[in-house]
This record gives sequence, structure tokens and C-alpha cells, in this order.
Amino acid sequence: MVIIMKICVIIPILKNENFEEVTEKEFKAAARPDTEIIVKSLEKGPASIESMYDEYLAAPWILEKIKEAEEDGFNAVIIDCMGDPGLHGARELVKIPVIGPCEASMALAHVICHRFSVVTVLDAVLPLLERLVKVYGFEDRFASVRSIDIPVLELEKEDETRAALLAESKRAIEEDGADTIILGCTGMIGLAKWLQDSLGVPVIDPAIASLKVAESLVDMGISHSKKVYPKPTEKLRIS
Repeated sequence: MVIIMKICVIIPILKNENFEEVTEKEFKAAARPDTEIIVKSLEKGPASIESMYDEYLAAPWILEKIKEAEEDGFNAVIIDCMGDPGLHGARELVKIPVIGPCEASMALAHVICHRFSVVTVLDAVLPLLERLVKVYGFEDRFASVRSIDIPVLELEKEDETRAALLAESKRAIEEDGADTIILGCTGMIGLAKWLQDSLGVPVIDPAIASLKVAESLVDMGISHSKKVYPKPTEKLRIS
């Protein structure tokens, strides 16, 4: 098989072997046969992202990884976090497509649903996601954002995670009027099909949504507009 597309998936937290293993497995299973997936984590930054502070702490190292990915010949980059940390600065920095799972999943939801809900990890993340709904312009399709009250680093407790995810998703449908659910953390990768079968409504995995958007943009030969994301001016910067 000839590889025609290389996509770099950046997990924007400190190296977590379990997260890397699951992420690589699920991305490779969903990718086209001619797409090569390389997963990378940060050497500096937070152990997980559950706040704006975590996002800002991770952002410089995310930008560094994305710049390296373009220099290394990758066709696209995915910032594998539902908060889309560093997304807009990264798009200024490089020409290749840079995809944020939150934006990608909400854009796909907009195509298939009337109202979507996001089910995420902690109450502390709710304002962050509500803010992104407004930034991306999807208020007209937004039903709610709910949390399962489980930290990112404890999502591997599968029985507990599945039970809470199912319960909050049902509430989003029955009480908030959602007809589509978006998983609110890329650490929930691999649970979309099970949840969709359980609920009977579409469930979007933001990680896989970002992969399919990335593949499509590379296929079409287009990337973010440099009219919107111009190259930063040359000046002294010390990092």
C-alpha cells in the first residue's frame, strides 16, 4: 500500500502510554488504508486539559509540535483535545490544515442534526465548551452541554464512564431536546458506536470527526485561509 497522506495527531498533554496506545489504535482503525497516522504527546505541559489554564500551559508546546510536523512533511495536524487548544495560533504558524476536534465535530453535527448536546468530563469544562459553541457560531443548533463528573485521567474506568455517559446523554435527549450527541472529550475515543447503539441517535466522536475532516481537506487540496490566519510578522520572540 502506497501512503499518500501523513497525519500527525498531537495529544496535547504529557506522555500517557495508555492514551497514546488507545488513540493510535482508534485513529488507525478509522483512517483510510493510504493514510499514515503518527501520534505524539508533549514533553512539557499539563497531565490533562480540564481548564483554560491547562490550555494556555500546553499551547506553546503544541505550536512547537505543529511547526515540526509541517517541517517533517505531514499533510495535516490534529490537536487531539476537545478544547481545541492553540488552534488559531497554529493556523497562523503553518500552511497545512490544523484541525480541532470541537470545531470539526460541531460542524458535522450541524449537517446532520437539529439540536446537539455535548457530554463532557467535568463541570469545570462546561463554560469552556459553551464559549466555543459561540466562537464557532453553532448556537442555533446547540441544546446543552453536560458532564459525567469523571476526570480525564479516570476515563479508563470503563464501566463507570459508560454508565455516566449513557445517563447524561439520555438526559440531554429527554430534557434538553438533543437529537445528536457529541462526546465532549477525545479521551472518550472508541465509545461512540456503543453509545449510538444504546441511544438510537447519532453520536459523534470528535477525534474521528477531526480525522475525516483532515483527510477531506488534504484530498481537496485546501487548507485554512491565510486571509483569516496570516503568517505572524517577523519580530524578536523569546520562548
